[in-house]
Order: sequence, then C-alpha cells, then structure tokens
Amino acid sequence: MAEAQPHATTGTARTMGRGTRAGRWVGAVALMTVATLLAMVSVLAVFARNQVLDTDRFVATMSPLARDPAVQDAIARRLTTEVTERVDLDRLAREASAWLREQGAPPAVNSLVGPAVSGAESFVSRQITAIVHSDAFAQAWDAAIRAAHKNLDAVLTGHGSTAIKSEGTTVSVDLGALIATVKKRLEARGFGLASKIPAVNVEFVLFSSAQLPKLRTYVTLLNTVATWLPWVCLVLLAIAVAVAPAHRRGLLVVGVFLAVGALLLLAAMAVLRAYYLSNLPPQVHSPTAVEHILDQVLGRPHQAYRVIAVLGALLAIVCWLAGPARPAVVLRRATGRGLDATGAALAGTGLPLGPVPRVLRRYHVAIDIAALVLALLGFVFTGAGVNSAIGFGLGLLALILVVEILARATAPAAPAPVPTPDAV
Repeated sequence: MAEAQPHATTGTARTMGRGTRAGRWVGAVALMTVATLLAMVSVLAVFARNQVLDTDRFVATMSPLARDPAVQDAIARRLTTEVTERVDLDRLAREASAWLREQGAPPAVNSLVGPAVSGAESFVSRQITAIVHSDAFAQAWDAAIRAAHKNLDAVLTGHGSTAIKSEGTTVSVDLGALIATVKKRLEARGFGLASKIPAVNVEFVLFSSAQLPKLRTYVTLLNTVATWLPWVCLVLLAIAVAVAPAHRRGLLVVGVFLAVGALLLLAAMAVLRAYYLSNLPPQVHSPTAVEHILDQVLGRPHQAYRVIAVLGALLAIVCWLAGPARPAVVLRRATGRGLDATGAALAGTGLPLGPVPRVLRRYHVAIDIAALVLALLGFVFTGAGVNSAIGFGLGLLALILVVEILARATAPAAPAPVPTPDAV
C-alpha cells in the first residue's frame, strides 16, 4: 500500500496537469477568437476614420471615379436628361412649328419637329459628354471633393451638407455647379436655348442601400474606437499566445485564425456585393457605374483583408517550419547545411570580411528579430497592399539570408601539426 501511494499521487498530478493545459488552450483560443473578430471589425473602423479625417486619403479614394468611363457616361446621361427636361425642347419645337404655320409655312413643317428635337438633344449630349470626359471635369471633381471633405460626415452621420447629401437610404453629390458650366459652354457654341436653363441642384446618387441607416450607426461607433481597437486586438493576441501552453503553437493558431477570418470576410464581401448589384433600386439607371463606384470605395478594406490573410498565412507557415514536424526538421537541416556550405565557400574566397562574421555570429538572432520588427513597421506605415507585403517579405528573407551566411563565413580552423618522430 505504501508503494502504491506515490503512483497514485503521480497519476493525479498528471491528470491535473493535463486539465490545466487543456484549460489554458481553451482560454487562449477564446482570446484568439475575440481578437480575430475585433481585427476584422477594426479594418472597417480604421477605413472610416481615415476617410473622415484624412483629406488626401478621401480624395485618393473618390478621385478615380471622375476618370472612370462608366461613371463618366452615367453622369453625362444624367446631365443630358436634366438639361433637355429643363429646356423642354418638345414644347419649344411645337411652338416654333405653330409660329411658322402662322407665317404661311405649309403643314408639312410639323414633320420637322421630331428631327429638330432629336438633333438638339444629340448636340446637347455631345457637348456634355465632351465636358464630362475632359481633364477639366476631373480637376473640378477633385477640387470639389477636396473642398467638401469637411462635410463627409454627412455620409456617416446622416446630416445634410451643401456638397454631399445623405438622406434615407441614398448618398448623393450635388452636380448643380456642373449645370452652370454646361450652360455656359452651350451658349458659347451658339445654342441660345441654353439660356433658359435655370440654376438648379442636380443630385447624382453615389450609393443607395436599405441598410444605410444601420451602417451609419455602426460606422459612427467604429469611428470613435478606431484609434484603440487595433491595439486592443494586438494586446489580446499577445495575451492569448502567452496563455497558450506552447507559445509557438499559439502563434501558429493565431496565424491560422487571422488568415481564415480575413478569407471569410472577403467571401462575405463578394456575396454581399453580388446581392446588392442584383437588387439595385429602380431609380438607378447605370448599374455598371454603381458597380465601379462600389469597387472603388470598398477597394481599401478589400485590400486590407487580403494583406491580413497573407500575413496570417505566412505566420502560420513560419511557426510550422520552426516546429518538430518531420518535414520541417528535414527542411531546417537542409537549409542549415546549405547556409553552412555557402558561408564556408564565402570564407574560402579570401574576401576581407574582418570582424563581421564574428559579430553576426554573436548577434544574428537579435538582428533577425530587429529586421522583422522594422519590416513590419515599414509595411504598416507605408501602407499597404498585397504587393507591399510580398515585397517586404522577400526583402526580409533576403536580409536574413545574408546575415546568416555572413555569420557562417568563418575560415576553417588550421589543421593541428602532426608530431614528428624527433619531437617524440
């Protein structure tokens, strides 16, 4: 019985140890799940904050719309319709026909009403299209949205403004100033009827959705916490890795969670985009233009999710390569032998490397970590795309390879002298 007691104690300790380990994993995974969800939300929060507070970013987002042929054509059609309706060419042509008949013109003059109206509409359409497709229009668009940036909160809060209006389920921009430009150009080209165009406000719908009121509430909330939400995510992820019994595996799971979360968001965005474009309201006459506007406005969040997916996948792969899996061990050994051989070959060339190999051999781990941190900071502050992530990743890999090769570039030790019989 006395001998059985230690075995029972040992078994209980192992059971408690396994229970503690499982509990730590449960807590770590829970923290990772919350942090991943917050990270996905923080992308939209940061996007909203940047668009509201950074004029250059806002202009960079909206400026390409004035140079998009589909959007230009939609604006030109909208302005053409507005001008012809304001002038009422049909009524004017009928009045002119009636006056000609009073002056003795034959009744056949009535047949000229239709061609005259069509010709006038075609002329107006050509002039407006030329204006909208010109560089002057693009520059005027940029100037208008830059000047009106302070009113962008109208889109997010639902308050009205002089340039951008957000009412009900639509967001629109006022093109009234462009009507005045069109009027002057038509008058200059000899189209006297343009003088009848009154000063009007013409709203061009940028976005329309039944969910817009809810989006305003969500974006306003996210905008207030955008500064801190990314940091909260990082802290939660760091705590999750610290809580996990195996830190390397914890980092691996973090990478998987981030990659999967970003991919799921990208899939959801694709589904919602397709659903929205398939159910456009009747007042939208240019679905292609709406599609281009939507893609341009949501391009940055889409890009951010792709970057998170790439970085998460890279983190998971690196952690797996550092683990005990047989393929990873074989790959590490092969890589180590390759680096050793390359370093030895470099040392054998006789290049004057001085103390560099010795210093790098002593501090190569710290240098690799510092390079990783600098690469991440550079990527974050230069912002941003999948190409940037790949570029920084390749640059970091090249730097680490150089450091590791130089750290191994040590000349082989001179062989010990063979004793001679006389020395013996």
